[in-house]
Parts: sequence; C-alpha cells; structure tokens
Amino acid sequence: MKCESCNQREASTVCVQIVEDEKKILNLCGVCMAKFQEKSAPPADKKSTPPADSQLRCAQCGMSYEEFKKIGRLGCGACYAAFGVPLEKLLKRIHGAAQHRGKSLAEMQVLPRSEEELALLREQLEAAVAAEAYEEAAQLRDRIALLEGGPRRPAHR
Repeated sequence: MKCESCNQREASTVCVQIVEDEKKILNLCGVCMAKFQEKSAPPADKKSTPPADSQLRCAQCGMSYEEFKKIGRLGCGACYAAFGVPLEKLLKRIHGAAQHRGKSLAEMQVLPRSEEELALLREQLEAAVAAEAYEEAAQLRDRIALLEGGPRRPAHR
C-alpha cells in the first residue's frame, strides 16, 4: 500500500488522528510519519504530553505499539519502521545506542556455558523490565539467581 501523503513509498505506519471527535486513519511511510509527528508535536516551551505512541500500528502485520510493549517482541520487519521514533528511544535507553555496533574480535571472549546463559538471561531481564513485562522479569530474575547459586525468591501472587 502506498503512503497516503507522498504516494511514493510503501506505507509502514497506520496513524490514527482524532480531531474534534472525528477519527481519521492515515497510512504513512516512515518519512511522512516523522514529518507528521514533527508538525503535531507541541511547542518546546509548553508542558504537554506528546502524541500517544499507542496510536501507532504496523501496516504489514497489524501489531500496535501497545501490543509490542506487552509482548516485548516485534511482529515483523516492518514494525521497525512503523514504531521508528519510540523504538529508537527505547533502544537508546536500553543499549545506549539505536544501532548495533557489535564487538571486535579483541573484545570477544569465550565464556563458559553458564556464563553465556547468565549474560543472555540478564539481557532478556533488562528487555523485559523495559517492556514492563514484570512477570517475565521475575521468572528471569529467579533463573539468574539459580544459575548464580543464590537462594530462589518465592513468586508473589
């Protein structure tokens, strides 16, 4: 589906705009969505909330940004463009950068199996907390504690 604004690029985002109780749905490409968000952003000197990320929806798989926050996984490759701005903020907050830079061979080291697993679990724990998936985070915390040989915390219910 073509972008309804520029009619040049593929639409990757469904934008829902509500003006005076009237709902308008726009299918936009990433570039036009960024322009739309700039135009609809409040002036820097006023203290008001930015447009809700909950209105973002992937045009390809239909996943909303709210669903992504609950699940912690994107639905398809087009979600990266559809959730561009909030996803970039999230990646910067979690990893310190929005682009993967990898490690050089000098930085890489072979970790024992349990150390590899611990590192992976810690990364998953950070992602779960960032996505506010607290039940998953608690399970990951308990698995990390078991691997570290510490006492297992009982689950609160």
